[in-house]
Amino acid sequence: MRSGFVRDDSGDILWYCLPFEVGLLESMATQLIELVDAPAWSEDPLERWANERDAAPLDRDDPALARLFPEASRNSEEASEFRRLMEGELRTQKERDAATVLAALTPAEGRVDPEVSIPVLEQNPWLRTLNAMRLVLGARLGIDDEKDAELVDDLDPGDERAPVADVYHWIGYVQSLLLDAITA
Repeated sequence: MRSGFVRDDSGDILWYCLPFEVGLLESMATQLIELVDAPAWSEDPLERWANERDAAPLDRDDPALARLFPEASRNSEEASEFRRLMEGELRTQKERDAATVLAALTPAEGRVDPEVSIPVLEQNPWLRTLNAMRLVLGARLGIDDEKDAELVDDLDPGDERAPVADVYHWIGYVQSLLLDAITA
């Protein structure tokens, strides 16, 4: 069985993976979509603006959301204005990126030897989604700096955070392999 990412002559990438990897990424992408809770999309700019204006605000006390949507400025008035103008669009972008990953994974569901096709135009959404997943997991693990990351690397297997750390490391590995395939 082949494994890993392979780029073809057109620049598209095939990911030869295991069924559990498809399921894990599907679960993570679904959770990311739920977390960002993007406002309803509309092709009508006025309706889209109204949806963004009426969207429930993000929970700024959630470290994962704070990591995904950092303050644009230390000045609270400027940060509030930026958030008012851009947060809906940023939430929508993260949701669309994660939906792109989900759509690519769907044909591989339930297959014994899954192959996931990642066209050139979907590679950046994949990278952004994998990065967002790592940011969320890093926040959940309390990783704020290099020292925290080293502590997570050395977790005892019995630590309740160990399974989350394993997923955090695996997503980083997948992201690194995908980036290598893109730049090869």
